[in-house]
Amino acid sequence: MSAFPGNIQPDTGRASANAHVTVRDIRIGHYAGFDRVVFEVGGTGTPGWSVSYVDQAISQGSGKPIKVSGKGVLQVNVTGAGYPSDTGVKEYAGPNPLSTAGTHAVTAVAFDGTYEGTTEAFIGTAARTPFRVYRLDSPARVVVEVADPG
Repeated sequence: MSAFPGNIQPDTGRASANAHVTVRDIRIGHYAGFDRVVFEVGGTGTPGWSVSYVDQAISQGSGKPIKVSGKGVLQVNVTGAGYPSDTGVKEYAGPNPLSTAGTHAVTAVAFDGTYEGTTEAFIGTAARTPFRVYRLDSPARVVVEVADPG
């Protein structure tokens, strides 16, 4: 098996100039050597992102701590975001935190919500292992993959 193509450095991607999206679904899965968290969006344009390890999960709207289990915490900001009333897309309203049954690297996913053009979520990890982020289209998605520990 080849080495996981990621690292522990912050990762960013630019939203398109016309981006106005709402996160409508979040999915988690385990694959050989890593876990994947998918943030599916609806709306116009393509989302951007800013993902990095942080010392603590803090809500962007209130500044209050968010409980996220794990030895590492990835802050995931989906940029180019809009409120559901502006995009016409219903915002994610599923389980929070999401179930991480069957994962090896991801210990928790907590959805914080949208505030001033950014939708925030936190991914708890078993360790500060390498990660990578990329975008997929049809439908538009921001994908975060986290390498299995050890």
